[in-house]
Amino acid sequence: MPQRVRLLDVPYDSGHLAARHGAGPTALVAAGAARRLTGTGAVVDHARLELDIPDGFSIEAATGTEVMRRVAEDVAAHPEHLPVVLAGNCGVTLGVVAGLRLRAPERRVAVLWFDAHGDLQSPATSASGFFDGMGFAMMGGRCWQALAGTVPGHEPLPDERAVLVGGHDLDPAERDLIGSSGLTWLSVADIRAGHTGEVLDRVAAHADAVHIHVDLDVHDPSVAPANSYAVPGGLTPDEVRDTVTAAVERLPLASATIASWDPSRDVGDRMRDTGLALIELLGTLGQAAPSSARSRRM
Repeated sequence: MPQRVRLLDVPYDSGHLAARHGAGPTALVAAGAARRLTGTGAVVDHARLELDIPDGFSIEAATGTEVMRRVAEDVAAHPEHLPVVLAGNCGVTLGVVAGLRLRAPERRVAVLWFDAHGDLQSPATSASGFFDGMGFAMMGGRCWQALAGTVPGHEPLPDERAVLVGGHDLDPAERDLIGSSGLTWLSVADIRAGHTGEVLDRVAAHADAVHIHVDLDVHDPSVAPANSYAVPGGLTPDEVRDTVTAAVERLPLASATIASWDPSRDVGDRMRDTGLALIELLGTLGQAAPSSARSRRM
C-alpha cells in the first residue's frame, strides 16, 4: 500500500507570515514539493497552516508556540500519514514530535537535528533573544518549559535520543552544554571521519523511530546560502542525504521537517533544488520497509 504523506506548509518566521524564512515553505510547494513526493509513489495530502492573529500583532515566543501547538494537533489528527513539514522556523519540530507522541505515547522517537547552529541557547545565554535559537534546548526541557507544556503531547526529549548533526557555528555556552550533558554532537569532522554509523547505532538502541529535522543552513553556503545565518564549514548535499539514509536504515522514518530556507538569499535556486531533492529522498525512504537490522557503515 502506498505511503500516505501529510505535506504541511507552515509559513511563519518569528511570528510573521510569509516573511524571510517564512516565505520558504510556500515557495517549496510552488516549486513542486508535492510532485516530488508523489513521484516516489506516495499519496500526498497538502495543507497550509495559518494563524488568526488579532489585529496582526504578534509576540515571537507566543506566536511561535502557537504554531507548535497547531502543528502537534495536525500531526495527531492524521495518524495514518507520514508528516513532512515545511517550516519557516526550527521550533516547529517540537510540535511535530509532540503530535507523534499523541498518536503513540509509548513510541520512542529519536531526533536528528541537522543545523549549522546548536539551537541550544536559552534566555540566560542568548545575546540576541532569538526564540528560534532556543528550539532544540526547548525540546530537551532546558528552557521555556511553561510554554512548551502548552503544546499537546510535549514531553522533554531525552538526551540519548537527541543528536545535533553537522553543527559548525556553536557559541561557547552551547559547546559547554553539549560537553556536560548526554546530547550527541555528530560534527562535520565526525561525518567525514566515518563515525556516522557508530553514533547512529548508539541512538538506535534507545529509539523505535526517527524524526529527521533539517535546517537547510546545515549545508555549506558554497551550495547557496540557505538564509542570512548560513556560515562556511557545512555539509555537502550528498553528506546530508547519506546521513539521513543511514539513519532510516536503522530506524523507521516517523516524520520530517525541512526548515529555514529564505528564498531571497538563494543563488540560482540551488538551495531550493537541494531542499526539493531532500524532500524526494524522504518520500522514497518513507516508501521503503525500514529495517533496523541493516547497518551501513560510513
